[in-house]
Amino acid sequence: MATITVIGQGTAEFNGEFSLLEALDEQGFDMPYSCRGGNCGACEVKLISGEVELIQDPIYEPEQGHILTCSVIPVGDVEIELL
Repeated sequence: MATITVIGQGTAEFNGEFSLLEALDEQGFDMPYSCRGGNCGACEVKLISGEVELIQDPIYEPEQGHILTCSVIPVGDVEIELL
């Protein structure tokens, strides 16, 4: 089980949910999103540490060092920062 740290909001556990966004949303985090499909970029965050695996090919291309929480799952513990 991976631990997700959201700077300024706390930590959550990843329990095999569909995406990083889904895991955080289900655990009560106020995460930005709009489409949940990688089309809009609203869920883009900065990946501070850790590694993620792409689970769907997004149309929106995040900046270098950033990820779309709707399109990835954590490989291990991760730390992210909202933009």
